[in-house]
Amino acid sequence: MIKNIAWSEAISVNNKKIDDQHKHLIELTNNLIDHSNEKADSALISESLDELVKYTRTHFRDEEQLLEACNYPKLNDHKEEHELFILKVSNFCMDVMDKKATVTQEIITFLVEWLLNHTSKDDLDYKHYLA
Repeated sequence: MIKNIAWSEAISVNNKKIDDQHKHLIELTNNLIDHSNEKADSALISESLDELVKYTRTHFRDEEQLLEACNYPKLNDHKEEHELFILKVSNFCMDVMDKKATVTQEIITFLVEWLLNHTSKDDLDYKHYLA
């Protein structure tokens, strides 16, 4: 059983909008964790995954615009990470909607690990460019 993620100042990028979006992504991920730990129907899970994908796209767009404005040198790599995440989660969504999969530990583990790694490493890498 995977435990919920908690926000930490250690992953703050010192930008209120981005930090607030990261907090919301954590909430959405925790929602999926909660549903995976109980017998939720696939429509509810699919809806939660879909909401996560939509919100993530908005967040990635906002983050990429901010990074472009501050001339972040690793922007293209960062965008590529975002695209790969969207592709993987979109595929999970399709599998759940097509009833080929349920929200398995694999999906939850991927989401948790990606979110924690991305916010604590990739996102913190641009923190000092935002000054």
